[in-house]
Amino acid sequence: MIANETLLWTHDISEAMKAPQALVLLTNLDDLAIRPLLQLAPTPDDLLRAATYGEAAKARFFARRALLRQLLARRLGCAAEAVVVSADGSGAPRVATPKNDVFLSVSGRGALAAFAIASRPIGVDIEILRKPEEVPGAMLHQAEAERLQGLDSVTRHKAFLEIWTLKEAYLKALRIGLAREPAEIEARFAKGGDIRLFDHGAPVTTTACECRSEVLGREAIIAACVAM
Repeated sequence: MIANETLLWTHDISEAMKAPQALVLLTNLDDLAIRPLLQLAPTPDDLLRAATYGEAAKARFFARRALLRQLLARRLGCAAEAVVVSADGSGAPRVATPKNDVFLSVSGRGALAAFAIASRPIGVDIEILRKPEEVPGAMLHQAEAERLQGLDSVTRHKAFLEIWTLKEAYLKALRIGLAREPAEIEARFAKGGDIRLFDHGAPVTTTACECRSEVLGREAIIAACVAM
């Protein structure tokens, strides 16, 4: 890990709008306070992307995209209507216009959403912490699987979601999504809260690598963010 990125985590949309540094906004799209920000007409790129979704998922996508464009407009100093977000070759979101040097990542689970914006590659992921399920061992590095052995079902499920969100955030930061085998990546949790990622056994250089337990709306979530 090199010098840490100053990463702001917030649930406050007003704070997110003003933040000059890298940020992670965790929000509930059903919150009445942000509803006015969601009334933004979709761009042709938005409509093209939304065409692949069902009606319920389409509405959530439009809400996430509208709020993302509002956040980007504040950072880029332009009108939200002028911001166009498209997808790169891997399907990851990028700002097509205006010209910029901003990196972004989005994660959504129903009404819950996470937005990450920074001046370097960044990835974010959230998962809702519900009743324990069987841990998919194929997603784990051997060392991770060994660490989870012997834990009770509740602790093991939470530990798996921490590992999984970190891996997905890392792969999003690399802009390759799940094209890689997750078992090739290992997340190590050190005393004091430090987290290190290893890819094929080699340490990954990051400026931010964080995982948090949060309450969003009425849901407990695990959220992770990785900045390169």
